[in-house]
Amino acid sequence: MGETIPPERPRQLTFVPVLIENANKRPPLPQLSWWTVCVRWFQYHSIEVRWYFERRMARLLHRRWSGN
Repeated sequence: MGETIPPERPRQLTFVPVLIENANKRPPLPQLSWWTVCVRWFQYHSIEVRWYFERRMARLLHRRWSGN
């Protein structure tokens, strides 16, 4: 009856060091030229625009758009 309950201590996170062996062995990625970045950007967005028109035409013609 006269027992007292000790207050709980707050829980703490314990950080555990992780050894990653292959992290330092990878060669760095080569920097792409400005021209290559621009060409890839245009390629990606030209596909996006083409798919946009294909989806829009499929909706107008009440057909399924497969994305192929």
